[in-house]
Amino acid sequence: MATTNDVINALKYTYGVDRVLYLASQEVPLFNVLQRTKKEMGGRGQFIMPILTQNPGAWKGIAQGGALPAALQPATAEASYQLREFVGVYNITWKLIQDARTSKFAFQQAIQMMDDGIRRRIFRLINADLLGTGRGELGVLPGADNASPITVNSLPLAEPGIVVDIVATADDNTKRLDSANVVAVDVANRTIATSANPAGTQAGDYFTLEDTVSNALGSLHLNGLLGVIDDANPGGNVPNIGNVNRAAGTAVALAWRAPVLANGGVARVLTEDLMLQAEDLVRERGGARLTSWFMNLAIGRRYHELLRADTFYTMGRANPIGGGMGREGGDGSKGAGPDGDGRSPYDFSGTAIHFDPFFRSNTVVGFDRSHFFLGVGENDLPRPISEIFDNVPFFRQTPNATFEVAWYWQAQLLTDNPAAGVKIEDVAEA
Repeated sequence: MATTNDVINALKYTYGVDRVLYLASQEVPLFNVLQRTKKEMGGRGQFIMPILTQNPGAWKGIAQGGALPAALQPATAEASYQLREFVGVYNITWKLIQDARTSKFAFQQAIQMMDDGIRRRIFRLINADLLGTGRGELGVLPGADNASPITVNSLPLAEPGIVVDIVATADDNTKRLDSANVVAVDVANRTIATSANPAGTQAGDYFTLEDTVSNALGSLHLNGLLGVIDDANPGGNVPNIGNVNRAAGTAVALAWRAPVLANGGVARVLTEDLMLQAEDLVRERGGARLTSWFMNLAIGRRYHELLRADTFYTMGRANPIGGGMGREGGDGSKGAGPDGDGRSPYDFSGTAIHFDPFFRSNTVVGFDRSHFFLGVGENDLPRPISEIFDNVPFFRQTPNATFEVAWYWQAQLLTDNPAAGVKIEDVAEA
């Protein structure tokens, strides 16, 4: 029979590195694809990266015994990233602990409840940050919608119980809906039902966690992949990527812009030529080679024939042709389990295609993962504070018959070369 102490220790150590990575893989394929790098922060909580904007040296022909050419100095700039702090708090009732310590079944159920809660809260919200534009979008409105349930343009990252705002995309400050509870999420119809109705919404307005984006606070979110792989500054309350100005005329503008293949907001078919253009641009602009494609499941379904392997038939049996667009023998096994990263059975020109169900609609992104990574603080993954700081109890008593558990994490999505990524916009899905 388990004792109370057994329960506490189990809850502490169930969420070690392997377990937390497993939970992350279920919700955040991008999280597992990105490398995590840890550096000495020097008390400032910053990553500072030098950027080469002009190569050094001179090379020229001379006459025999002629004068040497003058040396040319390199030109550099700095990209600086401030780590973002995150904290998570949840409650466990005394009754749950008491029941769990006296029943193996109840103990298993308690652990399962913890798993579900952590996966759907902590890692789903990390996912929202990583896949967005720096605003932690839980859903983006395709048009004005002022009555709950509210339609969003891709699989919602919100889930019942959280408190959200709908913020105007025009200024990242005006709230169309202020601190409302999410009461239901209809996955099939892409709607979020809230405890109140918004007012004055427009296309592009977005759901985010309450009081995390405003003029007073800035944006309390990670840099998002869609904001990093772009050719313009994020704007609004989201700081410039690495505090580098991408505006035309600045010293590092072109070096710090990613290529974007847009179509003026008009949806068009994703073609082989379009994806090859994207690959070439990364090589031409960023001097890199794509290692990963990311898109949502709807795009994968629509363009399955483009992405799958070529086949031939012999005696009634279909076999893939080696060198085709799909991965020969691919079974999608990399997409599940502790090492899962959303990898599909498909390749494009030898580059793995990853399906993230929550990825933004009408958008495909490719990048070289050696240039995009997560900078973290002392702990690579979110951790209960009892694992980070000595002599801090795992459970903190509250005024109610519950214990409180606090988690902590520092991180930021970094890049040393945004041009090593490419974004294809306006991809027709249906």
